[in-house]
Amino acid sequence: MAVCNANRANCTPAEVLAATAIPSCGKLVIPDNLQAEQLIFDQAFNDLINNYGIPVNYYINSFNLSAADLFYGEDLVKSFAGPISAIQMYIELSDDAVNLSKFGFDPGDEFTAYVHISTFVEAASAHGLTTGGFNYSSVGQSVEPKAGDVIDLDVLGCDRSNGRGGVMYEITERMDQDMSSLNPLLGHYVYRLRGKRFNYSFEAGLSADGRPGSEKANEQIYDNAINGITSTTLTDQVSSAQKTYPTTPAGEYDIDDVSKEDVLDMDINDTDIYGSYY
Repeated sequence: MAVCNANRANCTPAEVLAATAIPSCGKLVIPDNLQAEQLIFDQAFNDLINNYGIPVNYYINSFNLSAADLFYGEDLVKSFAGPISAIQMYIELSDDAVNLSKFGFDPGDEFTAYVHISTFVEAASAHGLTTGGFNYSSVGQSVEPKAGDVIDLDVLGCDRSNGRGGVMYEITERMDQDMSSLNPLLGHYVYRLRGKRFNYSFEAGLSADGRPGSEKANEQIYDNAINGITSTTLTDQVSSAQKTYPTTPAGEYDIDDVSKEDVLDMDINDTDIYGSYY
């Protein structure tokens, strides 16, 4: 016949639970007590990204608070530094979404990337030490990814036909803390970056094949020759150089010519009732 354990009533918690008798023996979720285990996760994340990631070119948005328009919240002279070459990232792409907005078709391509924190800090810091490299501290920035930076997936476009290249994405979100997915054992190991397809607008510092344009074989139509600062009276600031345009067998791109020939070719229509187009 089983005997009830009546002795349990005579025990105290301190005699049964080590963390009650000696608190320092417990505290299993205090990061200081998990450094060895966190190192395993840190190296596991790093190994995963190195094995299954790809090298990307990383352009730094050199945003400077003193040069921004604080009234409208815009950076009128936005430019990019870099690229920092071959930073290893694990990439997830969603590139099959096209949205129709009131301004026309808008590519809804999105990406999610994971980069090891130490990998990014070491690469970005080393870039700042090179000739012409970007010094984060000079503009009051921390050495970390941020919204507005641009990632060039050049390695994914190296074998595309007709001179096309990889796609570029603009970062819209950086996260280093998401307890459900990024921070096992309360450690911080990687940055999760999210972003959208980058729409090039003649920002200084971005080029492909020595020609303006964010992506190779970019046949964007251009409307004028001015980009950036047209004139200024501020100390240590100069007017921007004019844009240089790629040429085609038919000559330079001109938005009026392209509009006449490809968009609003009214030669075949009787438009007298509306007036003359050209």
